[in-house]
Amino acid sequence: SLDGNCLLVIAALEYVRRFEDKTFLQTHWEQLKNAIHWLENHASHGDGLLDQAAFTDWADSVGRTGRILYTNVLYWKALHEMAEAAKVNGRSADAATYQQKANHLAQAIQAHFWKEELGYFITSEEYTFLSSSGNLLAIAWGLATPEQANKILDKMDEFGMADPVPTQVTHLAYPKPVIAIENRLAGIPEYHTHAAWLWLGAWHVVALVRAGRLARAKELLERIDAVIARDGVVHEVYDKNGRFLSTFWYTSEAPLTWNAGMVVYAAHVYREAAGEQPPFHK
Repeated sequence: SLDGNCLLVIAALEYVRRFEDKTFLQTHWEQLKNAIHWLENHASHGDGLLDQAAFTDWADSVGRTGRILYTNVLYWKALHEMAEAAKVNGRSADAATYQQKANHLAQAIQAHFWKEELGYFITSEEYTFLSSSGNLLAIAWGLATPEQANKILDKMDEFGMADPVPTQVTHLAYPKPVIAIENRLAGIPEYHTHAAWLWLGAWHVVALVRAGRLARAKELLERIDAVIARDGVVHEVYDKNGRFLSTFWYTSEAPLTWNAGMVVYAAHVYREAAGEQPPFHK
């Protein structure tokens, strides 16, 4: 998938940065470049934005197609990290190339997705509502300006997207015809719309920290902790009443490491910003 390929590049370069494993980078640099080249082949418009097919990103119960915010924010991050890695490791030509591509894509994302009158990045041309994944990552990674970040976070509060469990996927539902038939039959059409995922709640915390809203970040983090303590496990997804999503045909997976890992990361980011010693601090 497009988002999976972007995440692979981002994760590999994060590993290199944290552990200073230049041998890994040297060994796999060409493969990383090939991964970016594969992504570039899915940009069918002159603006460089990726164009995706239905059911092909993390929200894979939704048949959304075309240029999607979330996928393109990931793509921008992958290009940005390629530029940074090349710069640090003496690959000046590659650094210049990827920085230029990242800058071009950032401009395209701003032009295509940001709607000043709405106060957030829209999900796509077809779906102009606020989806938390792309907006929160844009804030956390610095793609959104400080002014945009504050507007997005204000809108998310206005829409109640962190209530009762942080954080809902979208503030409005996708039309029923684009929801996978399996989800509709299982009674969970809201799985990738009004349902809440803790990994999104974690990015919500990180975005709030980046915007300097530490009190609100602490509040969301404490509410996430309370949900986990209540259930004794980290669930996959939560319903509008704050309970883990469950119907006759479906029960939320637990434990879910994706959510759990992101909650740990969000706690670390918050405590570092607040001057607190993280529990796993060495």
